Amino acid sequence: MNGTTHSIRSISSSVILLLAISAHAATVWDGPTISFTKANYANPLLAENQDRLTANVWITRGTAQGLYNANTESHFTHFLSPAGTEWANGSLENYATLSYTDWNHWAKGVNPSPPATVGVNAVVHLIPDDIYLSVKFTSWSAGAPGGGPSYGGGFSYLRSTPVPEPSSLLLFGILGLGAALAATRSSYFLTRPMSACVTQKNAVRRRAIGPPSGPTLPTSIP
Repeated sequence: MNGTTHSIRSISSSVILLLAISAHAATVWDGPTISFTKANYANPLLAENQDRLTANVWITRGTAQGLYNANTESHFTHFLSPAGTEWANGSLENYATLSYTDWNHWAKGVNPSPPATVGVNAVVHLIPDDIYLSVKFTSWSAGAPGGGPSYGGGFSYLRSTPVPEPSSLLLFGILGLGAALAATRSSYFLTRPMSACVTQKNAVRRRAIGPPSGPTLPTSIP
């Protein structure tokens, strides 16, 4: 039993160390891709017209201009919105080496214009949560040529989703191994006949204590 307890304590220490390391690492959402669409003239105040990525970042758009974070903003602000995000062209695999900027500069500086971002592979960094995800716009409703009325503020994109972190999978694997070892050790004693366990226990005690002591009796009576 002491050996099992020691093994479980060692496993617990390893798990705590792994969780401490993962707590300081960025999170990469490289799970399945899903689509989000905000239709033209759809109410940006409604949750169904916001892509609520996390508790901190809710992406939407009014009937004109650019994207904003409905969780902390009521409208789009140049070179700031969506608050709490930064954007870069590139692949999610290379997220750590990309050059990020605000959405405004990304859409009309790194790329020629917001409509030109359609089809571009990009990465978004959710700063409050330190999360990276891939995004590819599939539509963008622009204003009329020459700065005329808006076409309704619609847009759509494909984006990646979260997956279980490797540290979590490893945690369950380690705990499962520890439980299996403990169960195997316990079942060994539970499945043996009681008489065999008692005999083995007495044999161990005799080896530890040694032969019985006391006065030596004569081998024969005169």
